Amino acid sequence: MRRGEIWHVDLNPTSGREQQGARYVLIVSPESFNRISGTAIVVPITTGGMGARMAGFAVSLTGAGTASTGVILCNQVRTLDLRARGGRRIEAVPDFIVDDVLARLSTLFE
Repeated sequence: MRRGEIWHVDLNPTSGREQQGARYVLIVSPESFNRISGTAIVVPITTGGMGARMAGFAVSLTGAGTASTGVILCNQVRTLDLRARGGRRIEAVPDFIVDDVLARLSTLFE
């Protein structure tokens, strides 16, 4: 499990406005954290996310050269045990996407 990888995983159980169901997620935590903790910090990918898009918390996969499409919701950060949830690796995004996501995440913690 490495930063920049897209995995498919079931996010349930969830509550309220949390992204739910089986979907793609982007790993944002470094491999060393993932290995030590057995978990990964992820953000979901959706084809919706209009509120996040308008608020500037979404990063589009358009032009990233990935088979996965949609937007990465930087305002829906979660820590998951991807293996326990039956997750599987799909592909990886280019560095410029990871950099954009990390920059938007950092604004949430200022």
